[in-house]
Formats: sequence, C-alpha cells, structure tokens
Amino acid sequence: MPRVFFIPGFGESELVFSKIAPELPGDHTFVDVWSLLGDQPRPTTTVPDFARELIDQYALTPDDLLIGHSMGGWIAYHIKQCVGCPIVQIASWTEADRVAFPLKNLAVVAPLVRAGVVFTPLYKWMTVQLEYKKKPSRSIFEDAFDRLINSPKEAVVNQLRLILTPVKPLKPVVPDLRIHARADTIIKPPKEPFHEVPGDHFTLFTHPETVVAPIRALLAKAEHRQVD
Repeated sequence: MPRVFFIPGFGESELVFSKIAPELPGDHTFVDVWSLLGDQPRPTTTVPDFARELIDQYALTPDDLLIGHSMGGWIAYHIKQCVGCPIVQIASWTEADRVAFPLKNLAVVAPLVRAGVVFTPLYKWMTVQLEYKKKPSRSIFEDAFDRLINSPKEAVVNQLRLILTPVKPLKPVVPDLRIHARADTIIKPPKEPFHEVPGDHFTLFTHPETVVAPIRALLAKAEHRQVD
C-alpha cells in the first residue's frame, strides 16, 4: 500500500479527514499547512513554491498518494505536476475560475484580512445564517472558520496567497480522481468529468461513505495493475 498524504483546505485541519481516513488503507500522514506556511509574511510564495516545499519535506515520490480537500487538492495538483504521483481532489479545482470567492484580488483581500474586516465572528454568523444554518456540514464549516478568526492574520493571508495568486501550470496533468458535489457553493463543480457525491463542500465529513468508495476503487485498480 502507498503512503497516503492528506492535505486540508483553507482554514482546515486534519479534522476534515477524520471520517474518511480510518476507512482507507496505507501509511497516513496529515499535512499541517498552518505550521508549514507559518504566520510570517511570505509575499513571494505561490502554490507551486509551496508544493515544492512539501515534496522536499516529505520526500514525495510517484508511489505516494495525495488526497486533498479544497485548497489541499489545488496544492496536490501542483505536486503532481512535479512528481507525477496519483492525486485525489475532493471539492477542489484545477482551474482558478472554479473558486467562488466574492473577491479574488489578493491586493484587496489581504488588507481586509489584516484589518479584521473579514473572518470575524460577525462575518461567520452572517455566513452561517445564509448558507450553513440548517446543513449537517455546519459544525465542520464553523471549525474551519473559527480557526480563521483566531489565527494570526498573516497566517490566513499566507493561505489565501496560495489560492488567489495567479500561476501558470508547469505542465498539463489530470487528477486521478475528482470527487465533487454539485451543490458545492464554495468551489464550482469541475468542467471535466468527476465522481458526483451528495451534500456540499464538506461531503467527506457529512457523507464519508460516498467519498471513501471511489477512493477505495482507485486504490484497488492501482494494486491490480501492480500485480499484473
């Protein structure tokens, strides 16, 4: 079985994978994006730069499997461009226009974060009322949002920089598995074929069995090829 690396999304921790990881084989590593990016200004760090940092940090090889949720899938996509390892994107993207942020200009968003205008208790309350009030995913959304509220502002900006800084792909690659819910309002469904699941952006937490099944099938297929 391969080493399996779980890369969480914006504001998230390994908690987002807590429902699916126990159901998947392999040697598990949960990437702590918060500590690896840190809370010091990193104005020149883009997602390809961070991908290369992770490659060096974990000595990633083509034999490893990366499972990324949201921003984590975006990071995994850039690792695949360098290493060629298989990746699973859950509620993620390979084209920037799939991200449904209301503001996509980091030069505008970063000062708002530093000034405490966004990712505040009021902002969280408004978002919950509008989008997550009655959804089963409310608890995991609030967990990520509370982390964004309580963390150093520059740490939040560092993560936003990975999402909002325009980058050119090193070479075209295709995720080995895309898993997405059509009702996801944070990341629009891919234009390419994907495995559709119920729920929303946090299906891996609210309907884990629907996410585990296609990943297990991917692993079984890869193992069969190795045997042949």
